[in-house]
Amino acid sequence: MIKPMLSARAMLLVAMLTGGVGSFVPTSVHAATSNVQQKNVLKGRVIDATGEPAVGAYVIVVGTGTGTTTEVNGSFTLKNVKPGASIKVSLIGYKSQTVKWDGSSELNFTLEEETSNLNEVVVTAMGITRKASSLTYSTQMLRSDELMKVQDPNLVNSIEGKISGVTITPSAGGAGGASKITLRGNKSIQGNNAPLIVVDGVPMTNNVRGQANQAYNLTYSSVAEGSDPLSMINPDDIESMNILKGANAAALYGSAAANGVVMITTKKGKEGKLDVNFTSNVTFENPLLTPKLQNVYGAEVTSGGLTLDSWGAKLPGGGAYTASVNAAPTIGGTRNIHLRNSANDDIANFFRTGLTANNSVSLSGGTEKIKTYFSVANSHSNGMLESNNYNRNTLSFRQSYNFWNRVNIDVNANYVQTKTNNRIGGGTVGNPLYDLYTMPRNVDLAYYRNHISTLGNWQSAERSYFKADPVTGAYTETSGRSQLSGPLQEWAFQTAEKNNPYWLLNKNNSVSQDDRFYGNLQGRFDIYDGLAFQARVSIDHSRYSAEGKTYATTWGPQAMNDFGTYYLSNNRTNEIYTDYLLSYNKQIQDWSVSTTAGWVGHVIESTNVNTYTNASFDTSQSYILKELPTVINRFDPSSGGAGGTTKNTSSNWDKAALFTAQVGWKDMVYVDGSYRRDWYRTFRQFSALGTPDNYGYFGFGANAILSSLFNWKDEYVKYRVSYSEVGNSIPNVLFNSVTIDPRTGAASVLGYNNFWPIPEKTRSFETGVETQFFNNRLNVDLTYYNAAMHNSYLTIAASNGKSQPVNSGIIRNQGIEATVGYDWNNLIPGLRWKTSVNVSYNHNRVEKTYVEDGHNKEMALTVAGGKVQVNYKVGRPYGEMYVNDYTRWRDDVYRDENGGLNSEGRGKLIHKAGDIYINDQGQPSFDGKKRYVNSAGNVRVDKGGERFGLNVGNMNSNVQLSWSNTFFYKNFSLYFLVNGRIGGKVVSLTEGYLDRLGVSERTGEARRHAEATGLKAADGSWGLAINEGRDIVNGRKYYEAVGSSSAIDYIYDATNFRLRELSLGYNWRNLLGEGKNLSVSVIARNLFFIYKKAPVDPDISLSTANGLGGFEIFNLPSARSFGVNVKLNF
Repeated sequence: MIKPMLSARAMLLVAMLTGGVGSFVPTSVHAATSNVQQKNVLKGRVIDATGEPAVGAYVIVVGTGTGTTTEVNGSFTLKNVKPGASIKVSLIGYKSQTVKWDGSSELNFTLEEETSNLNEVVVTAMGITRKASSLTYSTQMLRSDELMKVQDPNLVNSIEGKISGVTITPSAGGAGGASKITLRGNKSIQGNNAPLIVVDGVPMTNNVRGQANQAYNLTYSSVAEGSDPLSMINPDDIESMNILKGANAAALYGSAAANGVVMITTKKGKEGKLDVNFTSNVTFENPLLTPKLQNVYGAEVTSGGLTLDSWGAKLPGGGAYTASVNAAPTIGGTRNIHLRNSANDDIANFFRTGLTANNSVSLSGGTEKIKTYFSVANSHSNGMLESNNYNRNTLSFRQSYNFWNRVNIDVNANYVQTKTNNRIGGGTVGNPLYDLYTMPRNVDLAYYRNHISTLGNWQSAERSYFKADPVTGAYTETSGRSQLSGPLQEWAFQTAEKNNPYWLLNKNNSVSQDDRFYGNLQGRFDIYDGLAFQARVSIDHSRYSAEGKTYATTWGPQAMNDFGTYYLSNNRTNEIYTDYLLSYNKQIQDWSVSTTAGWVGHVIESTNVNTYTNASFDTSQSYILKELPTVINRFDPSSGGAGGTTKNTSSNWDKAALFTAQVGWKDMVYVDGSYRRDWYRTFRQFSALGTPDNYGYFGFGANAILSSLFNWKDEYVKYRVSYSEVGNSIPNVLFNSVTIDPRTGAASVLGYNNFWPIPEKTRSFETGVETQFFNNRLNVDLTYYNAAMHNSYLTIAASNGKSQPVNSGIIRNQGIEATVGYDWNNLIPGLRWKTSVNVSYNHNRVEKTYVEDGHNKEMALTVAGGKVQVNYKVGRPYGEMYVNDYTRWRDDVYRDENGGLNSEGRGKLIHKAGDIYINDQGQPSFDGKKRYVNSAGNVRVDKGGERFGLNVGNMNSNVQLSWSNTFFYKNFSLYFLVNGRIGGKVVSLTEGYLDRLGVSERTGEARRHAEATGLKAADGSWGLAINEGRDIVNGRKYYEAVGSSSAIDYIYDATNFRLRELSLGYNWRNLLGEGKNLSVSVIARNLFFIYKKAPVDPDISLSTANGLGGFEIFNLPSARSFGVNVKLNF
């Protein structure tokens, strides 16, 4: 009798997680052996199909811990092997072999190379499985080991550079932040450009929390985008990721998949004994790139205070000192500010070394009938800024049942909790990096790091209230200021926009938390001879809360926050998805037939409750303020009184019927087609106009295995072609909703005019060739695509002041994708080298916007306080940026001996055509108009010129390249990935701010050069040579004008190449017994740039929103990381 070692509760838990106690029972029972082992010696040799020695092959006695590796000549020796034992030989890149030893003869093995995965079954749209060779469209798969070589907390970032035609744009949100995925270019101006995310066959809504949408005001407020559901998935739970890049591949998903599909398959239990996997990944992060500042000049000090810039005198050198200046009017009196005579590297001191740890444990096991997978994981990141951290906990449970070899049931349940403290993004006011980078170089930041506040008194802004007459008791309206006291921010400034960066880090706190449960139940019944029915239901419930505290005396864009503000948001979302599929698969002699018909339903509902209020006690009575509040920093939803809390709900649904079929002949020719009809809730509101609420989409394709048709031996050549039309619904907006004011009963209608809605529709053609040569060592996949989004949804300003929705835009993307890989086995004895190159080229063009007065009109998005405009012009690429050009000279200008100006060539050339024109104030201007000299010698303004008239390039790159390499030598492995892009532009508004304030390294070098050479402007100030030396201007005025008025000098080439990933590892196979392996790797990400011209990382964006991919403004820097990865399975 076996003595129990676990409590009943523990045994029950383990049994549940592993599908029952049967999972622990060995498949065979061996009799006990005596302590006397037979001293038998087994010798042999392992070679490959070419006769070369298989160096480093692993030879093991199955069922024992005995094993060895082959020598340089392929030989091996094993001692104490019992006759009849099974001997297994394995080597990366070759098929494993197992034979029984008779006890006397030598064993010689000839290993065969792993064949290609052409007959591999892959998961396609709607979870339908098909052979890879039968697909008529382009798709690429990444397996778990490819995603996990250099792990990132957000698995999306691990795709970068590994699949052609896929662009990954990380946001500035740090760990846990969302990343934008774009497949084959942008397709919609105001609609959705993101692909559909499908997890285990179930579509997932993947909205980004806090996505920036106020593009104009990006310069005036802090921006910190949050996470999306995709970033919350534990990367260790991923079995594979299949990218369906074209609409052809995704047609069965209908409107949601017009931008392609990212299909994620998670791990499931495997038959056999309990298998435990442990993964630990620890990395250390520091900023990859930060702005270069000058440390020579500081701000001027007057009794009125410190100037906001660093245009003052040269710092004399020495230690810290204090100066007495006037306090802000609402504070009164004087105060001391803390300065220094020499600058330090404040940026390096401000950032800390970040730490990210990802730990995951999974259990897998089961029997033929019940299989179980369970995992628990934690990802924790201490960001590069001291108050920022991120934590994610995940639980995943999956159980599969197989009854009577006909009924399969799969249950999947997942729970995720994330918590983020003080997420840092970008923007200006309220962003500590803005104050860190722009502060004058003589501010003693070391002092303000340790002294962020002191007790003080101040007055609130003036406000009206009702004051009671002490005699009559009657109330009369008056105004006054509250006398307030408490923690007063210490900083060198008391003015709008300016804050102590350490105050912002430690006092202005924010915390957000996501709790998400999602799971599905799937059942499949094999009815009879290839006929099967499948039903699936999924539920996704999320609860999100965010709390923000802004302490009193924090300075905002216009004034000081006198009471403090409090923000609280609660969101609940419930989503249900269901589908029913009837499929038939049959092989009839030379013909194979596969058909599926189905029905899909989806509904989503959400409720938002938001509170935004002054952090003070509400002193109003019956909604009338009768005394001024005096409480500060009261961070509670009840603060501020009525009207501080709002609630809104939203819901949406869609449903569809679908059908797909494929016919194959002799596994050499395949033809397929699909049709789907979608019903949309959004369109129901227009039923009075007679508009339909359902639309149909289709796709068809064909391929031919030419190598099989023409009997080309040792080669594989497939040609494929497909076409599809797939839709994209208009936004889920109530275009004619009415709101009622509860106080007055007045009704108001949202500002939309009526229109005839139709879905956006992508018409896509794709053709390509897949080849394999030299025994599958050389792989080439080449694809051409041409896709046009028709009926693009736009909103334009109507003459009645309302917005006019239209469905009229056309945007075309066409391009080429190529993947070339080669696998060298035994390049030298024992060395294997796998290399792969991905190349993609995408050409994008706006073919139509909307027609007004018989002409196509331009669409424009004004960004960053009016400095840049993203224009969508007919005939031009999507994402082109326009700025205000310098005022320039139209013609060459000469000065004659009398000092007169002319353009006829008389005298000395002083201006060339195109030179920057300097106005009467000694500064450049930016109206885009030309100046010229008339016949009378007077300067005049030329006709023409316009705002945002200069095209400075496109934020999107046309060409993307990546090169991955993996080397195997015995138990060692080395992997690195180099990737980059060619073309495109990035706008660094940060550099403009730094120039305007005189803190950039560029302005400091210009001043030092002027001082060293005696270069002077006409007004006697230090000079800056422009226009190839023909003009000497006031350097300070020049940089102030350029930095504040235009982005023309801050648009950079986004071409860059970097060492993206690096891993060097060693694998101890069967370290703790058969199948019990330990792998340790040294890993790194974002090590260095091989080529880059921009002063910022071109791949990091302030926002994942449309039209904002090329902008940087005081972003959190991208991280360079180093660490260790440990994997153990037993």
